[in-house]
Amino acid sequence: MGVVNLLRPALLALAAITASAQTQLHPAAQDLSYGESLYHYYQGDLPQALIALDLAQSRGGIKGHQHYPELMRGGMLLAYGMTEQAQQAFNTHLNQGEPGRLRDTAHLYLARLHYQAGRLDQAQLNLDALQGSLSPDLAEEAANLRVSLLIAGRGAPSLTNAESILEPLAEHSHLALLNLGNSAARQNDPIRAQSYYQALLAAAPPTEPERGDEYLALRDKALTALGYSYLQQKDFASAKAAFRRVRLETAFANRALLGYGWSAASYHDYVLALKPWQALRQRSLLDPAVQESLLAVPWAYEQMGSTGAALIAYGESETLLTEMLADIDTHLAQLNAQALLDYLTGERRPQALHPSQAKSGQNWLSLPDSSVITSPLTYLDTLLRDDAQQQQAQLLRDLVDLQHRHRQWQQKLDVYRELVQQKRLRRAERADQLSRSGLLQQSDELQTVSDRLSEQLRQIEVQHNAMALADTQTRALHARQQSAQRALQALEGKQPLPYQAQAKLNFFAGVLQWRAAQQLPAKRWEVQKRLNQINASLASSLAASERIEQLLAQEQDLQAQLQRLNRARERNQQLLAAQAQAINEQAAALSAALRGHLGEHRARLNDYLAQTRLSIARLMDDAYRNRPPLSASPVSDITPEPESMSELERVPEEAPQ
Repeated sequence: MGVVNLLRPALLALAAITASAQTQLHPAAQDLSYGESLYHYYQGDLPQALIALDLAQSRGGIKGHQHYPELMRGGMLLAYGMTEQAQQAFNTHLNQGEPGRLRDTAHLYLARLHYQAGRLDQAQLNLDALQGSLSPDLAEEAANLRVSLLIAGRGAPSLTNAESILEPLAEHSHLALLNLGNSAARQNDPIRAQSYYQALLAAAPPTEPERGDEYLALRDKALTALGYSYLQQKDFASAKAAFRRVRLETAFANRALLGYGWSAASYHDYVLALKPWQALRQRSLLDPAVQESLLAVPWAYEQMGSTGAALIAYGESETLLTEMLADIDTHLAQLNAQALLDYLTGERRPQALHPSQAKSGQNWLSLPDSSVITSPLTYLDTLLRDDAQQQQAQLLRDLVDLQHRHRQWQQKLDVYRELVQQKRLRRAERADQLSRSGLLQQSDELQTVSDRLSEQLRQIEVQHNAMALADTQTRALHARQQSAQRALQALEGKQPLPYQAQAKLNFFAGVLQWRAAQQLPAKRWEVQKRLNQINASLASSLAASERIEQLLAQEQDLQAQLQRLNRARERNQQLLAAQAQAINEQAAALSAALRGHLGEHRARLNDYLAQTRLSIARLMDDAYRNRPPLSASPVSDITPEPESMSELERVPEEAPQ
C-alpha cells in the first residue's frame, strides 16, 4: 500500500471532523468564507478551496471557527505534497484546546510527514503523543505506521517479538505481516520471512465484506513471496505448494505460474514445468514473467530432448521479441516531454498513453481510485500506477491546471484594466461636458438672486418700506408723488405755490402708503415663497455640484486601481513564466523516468533476443553436425489456459518427444 493510500483516510477524516465540529456552533458564528472553502473542498476543487481560505486570511481571517480552517488548510496542502507548509500549519495549531480526536488526527498527519521525510525519531514522537481518540480506521493507520517505523529502524524482529506491535491491529494485521515478511526477506532471512507469510495465511480473514478483495490480494502476494522464498532454499515441493494456491486471475498469477514452472523444473519434471509456462505464453507478452517464459519453454523442450520443438519455440520467441522491440521503439519515439504536455492539455494524445478516468480537478486524495495517465503497455502502465510516478504525473497536471488558471486571470486582468481605462475616459469626457454646460456655475447665480431677495426683505423689515413691494402702478404713482414733492420744494420761496399743494401731495402720499401697506403681506409672502424656491434649488445645485466635484476628484482612485492592476498583471506574468519553466522541468523529469523504464525494458528484451538467437544457432549447429531426424511437437499444441493451479498437475495424454 503506497503513501497516497495511507494518507487518504486521514485527510478525509480530518475534513469530516473539522466540518462536523462546526455544526455544533450557533449559526451566527458561521463564516461564509469558511463555508465557501468547505463547499469547494467537498466538490473536489482543492485549489479553489485553498484560494478561499487564503483570500479570507488576507482580509482579516475567518471569524468564529478557531483553528479549524488552518488545520483543514494543512490537510489540503499535504494532499498536494506541500509537506513543509502542511507541517508548519499542523505544528502551529496543535495543543490549543482542540478536540482530542482532531488533535490525534493532526499528530498522525505529522507522524506520516516525518516518516516520509526520513525523520523517524520525530515520527515516533508524534505517534507517542496519540491519546487514543482516533477513529478505528485511523487507529489502524497509526498501528501500521508503527510497524513501518520498526522496519525502517531496526528491521523485522522475530514473530514473537512483533506481537506487541501487531496486537492493536487485531484482525487487520495482514498488511503489517506482509510488510514484516518482505523486510525479513530483504535482510536475507528466509526463515523469519516465511514465519510472517505463514502467519498471514493462518490469520482469520476480516469480517468486513468490503475488505475481502484486499485480503485475497494480500494472500496472493504472500503466497507468491513465500514460494520464491522456498525456491531460494531449494525446497521445491513447498515452493510448488505455495504457488499452487495463488489465484490465476490476480496480478500475481504470472509470477506464480513462472515460479511454479521453475519449482517443477528444479526436480526435472519438465512436462509439469511446461504446463504453467505454456499457459504464460498465452498471456500478454508485455509482462516480464511472460517474457521469461519465451526462453523457459524452449529450454524445457531441450531438457526433454525435443530439439525440433525447442527450435520451433525459439523461432516463435524470436519473432515475438522482435515485434515487441519494434513496438517499444515506436513508443520511445512518442514519449517525450512535449508529448506528455500535449496529452495533459488535450492537444494530442500519443499512442503510448491512453485517457484515464481521472477528472481534471483530481487531487492526490483520489489517486488510489484512478490513474492520472494510463498506458496500453502493461509494463509502462505498471510504472505509471506506481505512487511516485502518479505523484509526478499529478504534479505535472496540477502545474498545467494552475497555468491555465493564471492565463485566465491574465485575460481577466486585461479586461479589468480596459474597463478602468474606459471609465477614466468617460469621466474626463463628462467633466468636459459639465464644464461647457455651465452646470457648475448655476449655483453661483442662484446664490446671487437669493442674497438679493434676502437683503430686500431685510431692508423692508428694518425701514418699514412697504412701497418696495407695492404693485407697479402704486410704485409709479409714488414716484410721481416724490417727483412732485421735489418740484414743490424747488419752487418754494421763489414764486407763489398752488393752493394747498403741499397738503394735497401729503394726502396723495398717504393714500399711496396705505395702498402699499395693504399689498405688503401678500407681496412679502410671494417674495418669501420665491426665496424659498430659490434656496431649495440652490441647495440641490450645491449638492449636485459637490457630488460632481467628488466624482471628478476620484480620478486619483482610478489611477491607483490602474497601478494595482498593472502590478498584479506583472506579477501574474512572472508566475506564468515560472510555471512554464516548472512545467517543462517536470515534463522532462517524468518523460526521462518513463523513457528510462522503457530503456531498461528494451535492454532486457534485447538480452532475451540475444539468448534466443544464440540458442537457435547452437541447436542448428548441433543438428548440422549430428544430422539426427528432427522430432518436433508443434508449440501451438500447448496446454489450454488452466482455470486454477490444480489443473496444472493433471497427467497429459501424451508428453512431447
